[in-house]
Amino acid sequence: MTAWTTVAAVAATAVSLWLMSGPMLVYVRHIAELSGLSATGARVPPGAMFAIMFDLMPGIMTASLVGTALSWAIYALAIVAGYRDYVQLGRLGYPKRFHWAWSFLSPVYPIGRAVVVRRQAGAGSATMWIALAATAASILLSIGWSFWLMTAMFDAIASMRAMVA
Repeated sequence: MTAWTTVAAVAATAVSLWLMSGPMLVYVRHIAELSGLSATGARVPPGAMFAIMFDLMPGIMTASLVGTALSWAIYALAIVAGYRDYVQLGRLGYPKRFHWAWSFLSPVYPIGRAVVVRRQAGAGSATMWIALAATAASILLSIGWSFWLMTAMFDAIASMRAMVA
């Protein structure tokens, strides 16, 4: 269970990024349009930027709140799962256990638990590999989304410049 909370965190990150993508792309398109207008010499109203921000703020805030709520819920679940796992290992007769408080540092508990259990039982490293794979997936997902968003931003800006020229 402790390793699967790391997997759930990756899913929460994916949902949060997906919810954030739409409002971010609309924002970039609007900014590119304003940039295109100013490049033609047209006067851009002073409040245009604020109007765009206020129009998109509900979508961005909703995505941010959903992502934050999911993250906190999964974080709490990981701590509870770490404690329950620690107690269960004691019931199973493991004299040495990795302390559950390491659950506060997300991927540390599954890794430490796997090392301690493997030393005593000779098996049980699946939790470590699941946690490491989920952590790597989270990093790759965030980097990939950032590159995708930057590409979309540059495409929007380039298309507005092409329209102006």
